[in-house]
Parts: sequence; C-alpha cells; structure tokens
Amino acid sequence: MENKLSFERKISFEPLLISIFLGITIAAIAYSIFSKYPLIWIICGLIAFGIESMLIYPKYLLNSYGYWRIEDKGIYYYDYGTWNKKIQAIFFPSREKPVELLFGNINGFSIIDGKSIMNTQYPLGGTLRAPLARRIHYLVLETNQGQIKLNCAWKANGIPTTQDDIREIVELMNLRISQ
Repeated sequence: MENKLSFERKISFEPLLISIFLGITIAAIAYSIFSKYPLIWIICGLIAFGIESMLIYPKYLLNSYGYWRIEDKGIYYYDYGTWNKKIQAIFFPSREKPVELLFGNINGFSIIDGKSIMNTQYPLGGTLRAPLARRIHYLVLETNQGQIKLNCAWKANGIPTTQDDIREIVELMNLRISQ
C-alpha cells in the first residue's frame, strides 16, 4: 500500500509477562523471609501481580503502546479510552481489534507538540510533560463523537519521528479529508 504510515507499538504479551515475573519475584522474596508460611508468600506474589497488571500498567499504557496507522480508507487505531479496555488489552492482547475511522467521519485535524499543549491541571499552566530531548507530536482528530488524540512520537519500527514524517501526515490528511 503506497499511502500507509504507522506509529507507536502494538500491545503484546510483554506487560502480562512482566507482571507475572514481578509476582513470582515478590513471592520468592517473601518465601525467603517467611518460608514456614506458604500462604503469606503466595498472597504477596498475587498482590504484586495484581498491582502491576491492574494498576500500574493501565495507568502508563499509553506511554508505551498506542499503535495506529493511516491507510487509503482511513485511520486504524486501538481504543484504550477506559480502564477496563486497558486491562483487557493487557490480559488479552491478541483479541485487540483496531477501530476503523474513515476519512469521511473526520471533521478536522490538528498536529500539536508537547510544548503547545497547555497543562490545565496546575493553576500556572505550563507544558504537559514535555520531553527533554525532542518534542512529541500528537495528531488530534475532530469527529462527531469527540476528539481522538494519537501519539506520533515513534514510528512503528521504533525510529523516532522527524519533521518530514509530521509533514507527510499533514499532507496525507489534507489530501484524504478534502476528497
């Protein structure tokens, strides 16, 4: 396909495996301390697994994962809008299906960078977690259902995006939305 751009990483079994490994590690540490009480080290391992897989990973899931692509018909992305969807993606990554957003359903778009986003969580404002080395760009799509924010920090092959990549996104979006 000639007009296909893809960004970010697809979710895999990595978060689940890391959570399992952390649970086993904490259970082994608890076993070395409480070797006569197997219930304690099993509970400690299960609690560590639960905290990692159901609290920590869902909170930071969008920092590491968020694959999306632009094709000829539209934009395909994975919806991690709710906590439940994030947990399902961690436990069942092979069941994840991309959401198809046709170009006809997009009312408008904008490209913003980390320095342009106003942080409204603090009274004085400021940038929203701007990286030190480079700017992170976002593609914000306006649809009838609301806004969709897609991260453009990395290409799908793991290479950081450049200004040329951002220009290519803008050109392709202008071309497709105007049709």
